[in-house]
Amino acid sequence: ETSYWLPTFGKLLSQTPFEVSVMALAQPKPVNERRRGGVGVGLLAAGVALVVLGNFRSRGQQSEKHAVMPEAFFGLQRMQAAHTAKEAFAGAMSGAAVMSKALWPLRWKYGMGRKNTIYAQSLCADEINSDNGHLGRLLTEYYYGRVFPLGGIGGAPYGGKTGFAAFSHHVPDGGNVFVLFGPHIGFSPEGEPGKFLRNGQMALSTSCGALCAAYSQCSSGGMPADSKDMEQSWLREKLGPKCKDIKESSNPMVELALQAYKVIEEEILSIVNTGFGSGNLVLLGGIQINMPYGMPGFFKPMHFSIRAEGREPENLMSVFER
Repeated sequence: ETSYWLPTFGKLLSQTPFEVSVMALAQPKPVNERRRGGVGVGLLAAGVALVVLGNFRSRGQQSEKHAVMPEAFFGLQRMQAAHTAKEAFAGAMSGAAVMSKALWPLRWKYGMGRKNTIYAQSLCADEINSDNGHLGRLLTEYYYGRVFPLGGIGGAPYGGKTGFAAFSHHVPDGGNVFVLFGPHIGFSPEGEPGKFLRNGQMALSTSCGALCAAYSQCSSGGMPADSKDMEQSWLREKLGPKCKDIKESSNPMVELALQAYKVIEEEILSIVNTGFGSGNLVLLGGIQINMPYGMPGFFKPMHFSIRAEGREPENLMSVFER
C-alpha cells in the first residue's frame, strides 16, 4: 500500500496548478510515514496551488507586457481558444490529465515505476513543446527525470531502428521502456489552428512550422530530396501523397496534424521491438496541442499500448475514457 507526498516546495513554485496535482500523485511515500501530518499535507498542497496560480498569472501578465499579448488573453478569448481546440481534437485533455491516467495502470497493474523504466520521446524539436503543462515536459522533468530524444522536426522518429535499439539497451535489467510520440499543432489566442503567438513576438508564426512548410512545398509542386535537409525531405516524402486530401478538408491545418500523426505512428511501429529483455514496451501516441500562453498544453491520445517479448500488444486506450 502506498500513499502520496508532494515534491519539493521550491520546485513546485514555478509550476502550474495542473502540474502540482500531477506531482502530488506521482510521488510515492512509505506506508509508515502515511499518517504523519496527513491533514498538513493537504493544506500544503492547497496553499502551494494558490501560490503557484498567483505566480503563474503574474508570469502570464509579464509575457503579455513583453510580447504584446491581447488584453482579453486571460478571459473569454482564452476560453474560446480552448473550446475550438477541443472541438477540433475531440478527447484532448491537459497534459497533466493524460499523465495521471496513463501512469496509474502502468504503476499498479504492470509494476512500471521511475526506477525500472526508461523514457524516450519522438516529438518535434520546437521549444514550445517543453513549455509548462506539456506532456513531454511533465514526463521528462517531473517523473522520469531524463529522456532519450528519438525525434526531430515534425515529431518523426528519425533515430530509426538504430536509435531505438541503442535506447532500449539502456533499460535496467528486467526493466521497461516507455515511448511518447506524435506531432504538434499550435492555436493562436483567437483560436486559429496552425498558428502560435510566441514570447517576444508581435506576429503569429506557424506551429508546427516543419509540417506547414512540408504541406506548402508539396502543394506547390514538391521539391527534390536534399541530403542537407534530411528531416524536412522525409516529411515531404511522407505527406506528399496526402496533400490533396488535406487541401480538400474543411480544416486543412487540423487535417495536416492528423495525417502527420498517422505517418509518425506507422514509423514508430516499424522501428520498435521487444528484444531488449523481459520487460514491457509501452507506446503512447497522440497530438500535442500548444495552447496560448497562460494555458496548459493539451494532448489528444490516439494510441496507448503495452507489449512484451512473447506477448501480444494490449490496447490501453480505455483508460482515457474514465
